[in-house]
This record gives sequence, structure tokens and C-alpha cells, in this order.
Amino acid sequence: MWHVSVSVWVADGSRKRNSPEIAEREAVRLLRGVGGDREWWIWNLNEVTPYIGHLRVALTAEEYAQVPPARVVADAGESGPERPRTR
Repeated sequence: MWHVSVSVWVADGSRKRNSPEIAEREAVRLLRGVGGDREWWIWNLNEVTPYIGHLRVALTAEEYAQVPPARVVADAGESGPERPRTR
């Protein structure tokens, strides 16, 4: 799975903005050219790490074939609902 985490900051860098539309647009741009036809988007509003978006994109069969076998040592965390890929 491809994964990008995105946040939007005010111009002086002092704090994050609650701007899910901007974050999602940037996440889609960052994962352009990789992955398959399904994705998961979530905009995090929790108190510990608010205003961080996570876009996950499924691997293609060709990409999956290049992943070496290994033990999973981390969980990507929450994901949003599965949907068709935003292109």
C-alpha cells in the first residue's frame, strides 16, 4: 500500500490549519503515477494529532510483485472508507 500523510500550515508555520480539501488535493498529487484503482482517505480531527490527512492507495499487481517477503512490524493506523481512486 502506498501512503502519504499531509497537513496544511499557516504561512508563518506556527500552527496547522483545518483544511481537508487542500490536504486531500495535495495528497492525490503526491501519489500520482503509483498504485491501483482503490484508495482510502481520512482527515484526522483527534486531539492528539489533529489536522493530518492520510491517503492510502492500493498497489498494482506489478508493484506488489516487487515487494520482498517480510514480517509486518507496523500498522498504518486508521483509514477512511474505501473508494474509487481520485485521479
